[in-house]
Amino acid sequence: MNYSSTSEFDKELKKLTKDWRSLPKDLELVIKTLPLLYVLQGDESETTLQLRHEQFFRTKRATILKTTDDGKEVVKMRLDCVSLGSKDIIRLVFVFDRDAHTITFIELYAKNKKENEDQARIKKYL
Repeated sequence: MNYSSTSEFDKELKKLTKDWRSLPKDLELVIKTLPLLYVLQGDESETTLQLRHEQFFRTKRATILKTTDDGKEVVKMRLDCVSLGSKDIIRLVFVFDRDAHTITFIELYAKNKKENEDQARIKKYL
């Protein structure tokens, strides 16, 4: 699986890292675990992968904001930050492209500074 990020995302990461120094390492952990939602592991079946995907999105950790006809999925998820302890205020928005097997990080924000994701930015990267 390939990963990329937008210039806006990179700026937000840099800015938020000034407040919460563990953020880059927290993001690395997410990058290591995201394939579990989208890539078959070992000899598992497609059904098992689909079940794991559905179970993850039933929790309060993440939500699928939009699914397109061309196989893209926009996801907003809570990003656990070691610097914040148990506070769950960081949100990560990304686009998964099923055809290209890529994840593009498009937004990172603190819930206490910004209420919701940027819909215009999501449309821009779809």
